[in-house]
Amino acid sequence: MTYARSLTHLVALVLILASTPLLADTNDMAAQRKLYAARHRRIIMNNDGNDTLGTLPSEKHTPEAFLARRTAGLVGSQVDAIFYCDGIFAVYTHRSEETERRRAASGGREYWAGELIEKGGKDPLEIITDWGHAHGIEVFWSMRMNDTHDSSPAYAKIMPRWKREHPDLMMAPKPTRFPYGSSRWSSVDYGKAEVRDKVFRILRDVATRYDVDGLELDFLRHPMFFKPQLLGEPVTQEHCDRMTSLLARVRAMADEVGRRRGRPVLIAVRVPDSVRYSKAIGLDLEAWLKRDLVDLLIGAGQIHLEPWKNLVALGRRHGVPVYAGLSPARLEPRSGDRALDLPLWRGEALRAWDAGVDGVSTFNVFDPASPVFRQIGDPFVLRRLPRRYQFIPGKKGYLNRLKGGEKYVVPDE
Repeated sequence: MTYARSLTHLVALVLILASTPLLADTNDMAAQRKLYAARHRRIIMNNDGNDTLGTLPSEKHTPEAFLARRTAGLVGSQVDAIFYCDGIFAVYTHRSEETERRRAASGGREYWAGELIEKGGKDPLEIITDWGHAHGIEVFWSMRMNDTHDSSPAYAKIMPRWKREHPDLMMAPKPTRFPYGSSRWSSVDYGKAEVRDKVFRILRDVATRYDVDGLELDFLRHPMFFKPQLLGEPVTQEHCDRMTSLLARVRAMADEVGRRRGRPVLIAVRVPDSVRYSKAIGLDLEAWLKRDLVDLLIGAGQIHLEPWKNLVALGRRHGVPVYAGLSPARLEPRSGDRALDLPLWRGEALRAWDAGVDGVSTFNVFDPASPVFRQIGDPFVLRRLPRRYQFIPGKKGYLNRLKGGEKYVVPDE
């Protein structure tokens, strides 16, 4: 291994392994999950699946062209895992009878994932999973638990048929502006059993048909799950328990799939970095960890509420690795991955490493040649490079998605 682990990570890894029983029974899935979860992941790269979108007419639509756009160039980088998100809620580029094929995007652009299937028989998720395993890189399928791009008129045509046929399962059946959550009216309501059942079936469909190493449940895209939140009313413990029950179903399903194939299916969650904020929107992180429902904990994303050490301490109490989620929208006043402020990325990443995180997870950075993928996964490299740090407490819009959201901001010391 070319990367020298930090002392913090070594200590954490020893503690995890010391508390894990020897595998006398290969069906002891909980013990196996601890071992697989403890793998050192310097950088987790989240790919939003737009690597089959809107290419020039002259570009060949082949598996090689697909991999060249965002993946092949990661060889030799610090990326040890790819979390592949190939769509919004119930619309994806992988083939499935449970969901729809992702075809259209904004601006009249189209996805050409279907051509890959027609020409070679493999869809993007299969191709990237095979590539990852061939190069020693994990591949998780990432599900955006409530992606609401389809609330915008510009994205209206990407709304899945399932939502159109079940308008009663959304926060509102037509464009509506709520006191909190703005105009995210197309969010599905996790208070409805039909929604939770649909989400479970989508996750089970992928876990049972694809050789992925795990599932990421991305609760930050977008962080609204129960209607009271949008009305400025309390999200109750009953709401939290419904979401926890869904996690428990997913955990049991993933473990059963892991037993059948002889290798665990890990579960990662991407959540706000505050236990209190998370619970206020219906995500009971402490209950999830106490019940061993989560293997990897990724905090922050576009929301930065508390110092990294708080989330690290939570993970350590339950033997769950913690990753710092970094994105352009969180660090800089713009989105996309062009002209990244590298000193700021380095400073934020090093601050997270020094707080004891087990790795870094990137979001909305897709250029495989970006220095980000060759620097922020190694604190020793970062210490030799120019850097700066600035605490930016979540985008105002995110804080305003919860009544009194600003009270959850705990500045760094």
